[in-house]
Amino acid sequence: MKKYTTLLFDADDTLLDFHKDEKQALVKTLTHYGVSVTEENIKTYSDINQGMWKQLERGEITKPELKRTRFKKFFEAIGFECAEEPFTVNEHYLSLLGEGGNTLPGAVETVKNLREAGYELHIITNGIAATQAKRLTRSGLLPYINEVFVSDTIGYQKPRKEYFDAVLNNIKEKDKEKILVIGDSLTSDIQGAMNASLPSCWLNRYGKELPEEYKVDYVIEDVREVIGVVSEQ
Repeated sequence: MKKYTTLLFDADDTLLDFHKDEKQALVKTLTHYGVSVTEENIKTYSDINQGMWKQLERGEITKPELKRTRFKKFFEAIGFECAEEPFTVNEHYLSLLGEGGNTLPGAVETVKNLREAGYELHIITNGIAATQAKRLTRSGLLPYINEVFVSDTIGYQKPRKEYFDAVLNNIKEKDKEKILVIGDSLTSDIQGAMNASLPSCWLNRYGKELPEEYKVDYVIEDVREVIGVVSEQ
């Protein structure tokens, strides 16, 4: 008998290649508004964006605030005066981000094999609902996914227990020991699994050390290793 019946996959940087999608959309956005496309500017935006998503996870800001102000902070950081409102720039960027859908190596093959092996597969994501829907559709992942749970529609962000409670209320499996959370983010996915008392698998693609405050059941370096993790049970 399988130890796990249900796998909850994070989306960005677990199945989807967010950094590739982000860079493609950002380069087009900067070009459209006359901002210099340099690696320094791209890194500045990415650092600001990541910092604001961490704030969102901690409940320090709301998603509307993030959407209104991340380009404002970016323009201030690089000393650029944009003729358009930052929110308008953000909407333009999101429309381009929705044209992404790049996946990490082996991601589609992995979910296909797991689904064919009889596992229930779900995606758990904090991303912006409309954008994630477009990217996931383009990715080729959705034919193998039972359901996508987006924080926008649930009303809570990962790692909040309330987010995971909502997910658990809407999936077939009710035994927490048979549900495995798989994700790259310690602060979002792994902390969320801990808050919800769920087993977890940390995708550690860059060989980072696991801080003492986090408890994980498995550590992998490539999403394809999930197959080995669940088949060993």
